[in-house]
Amino acid sequence: MEMKTILKKRPSEPEISLDKEDQNGHQVESPQFLKPGSKIRPIVSEEDVRKLVERLYGIIVLEMCELDSYDDKNYLIQADSLIKNPILKTISPNGYVLKIANSLDSQDESFFDGQTQIMLHLNSRKIRCPVPKQNIFAKYHSLETLGEGKHIVRLLEFVPGKVFHGVPHPDRLFYEAGMYIARIDAALKSITCEHVRNRQSIWMLDNFMQLKNFVYVIKDEQHKDIIEQVMQAYEKRVLPNLDQFEKGLIYGDFNEHNIIVSRKEDNSKEYEINGIIDFGDVCYSRFVFELAIAMTYMMLESGDLDTGGLVMAGYEMLRMIPDHEKQILRIAISARLCQSLVMGLYTSSLDTDNQYILTSQIRGWNLLEALWAEKDKDILERWQKIAEKYLTKSDK
Repeated sequence: MEMKTILKKRPSEPEISLDKEDQNGHQVESPQFLKPGSKIRPIVSEEDVRKLVERLYGIIVLEMCELDSYDDKNYLIQADSLIKNPILKTISPNGYVLKIANSLDSQDESFFDGQTQIMLHLNSRKIRCPVPKQNIFAKYHSLETLGEGKHIVRLLEFVPGKVFHGVPHPDRLFYEAGMYIARIDAALKSITCEHVRNRQSIWMLDNFMQLKNFVYVIKDEQHKDIIEQVMQAYEKRVLPNLDQFEKGLIYGDFNEHNIIVSRKEDNSKEYEINGIIDFGDVCYSRFVFELAIAMTYMMLESGDLDTGGLVMAGYEMLRMIPDHEKQILRIAISARLCQSLVMGLYTSSLDTDNQYILTSQIRGWNLLEALWAEKDKDILERWQKIAEKYLTKSDK
């Protein structure tokens, strides 16, 4: 049984100001953006986890292991068949994931209601993802005091399979990835989720310019220069035109550790995508940013810019990409790479024991340098040729 839950989020306390008004003239909070500073990861022991699961869900833990994460704590749990929860009638044979959110995210309980709504909706649309389970109080989450912080605690059914990272990657699988993220967004169009409509995060590409507060962690002058160039290009060519890009509810973090795959057949060496995990970045944003994020992580996984064309080919099977969106793809992908690289270094500076955060640094800088050396017109033509070549193959 394998699973990694990766949550690359907000490693600091929020800075909130009450200087805005809504359409009715009422004062509202400004978006919660990162402010360099404190650690917010939950501090819990395995014994704490056992007690939490039994007290909140009536489940006796037989086995557990901690999963990789950025700022949250996640535990894969195998439960005893004896249940002390009248709502939970049977035990999941695949186990559960207990998710303990960081103290910053935990300040917005409604966002977790939104995640629950979205996961239940996608499961109803035959898109496999974790199924939230109710606790003994018939709630999908609770706010618990752990150490000196307050943290949202949830229990989700474990999605069996392997993560996309590490399995063989024929062209077909990258094509399938593009089609899968477009399918998710199409399914999300049929749901109105007010709980996440006003969600703001430094990980949203809409808020890319917030990254300037964290660039100080980059010591390499050449790397810092590229980041500044990407910021200038984003500020000039993307920010003024945000309203021109189609907007909707998006998944927001289609990376190689959040995609679940399984063998096509029992003895087959080929894999297919059969699920998605981690809904911590769902938000209302631009569909072009969703595509850019997917292309970013798929190219990171392959180490090849050409992979972007395969993802585009799959994506356009369900949603045509308008020309004005294609024109900013190189900048948007570069921006996502900058976010991942800068925030990875920043988070590791707060948690030096969590070296997992730095696993993609070398690959990430290499990809960013290669992509930024390209011209928009040239890389678009390259991706389109890759897409056309794949779509006209007879042995896809």
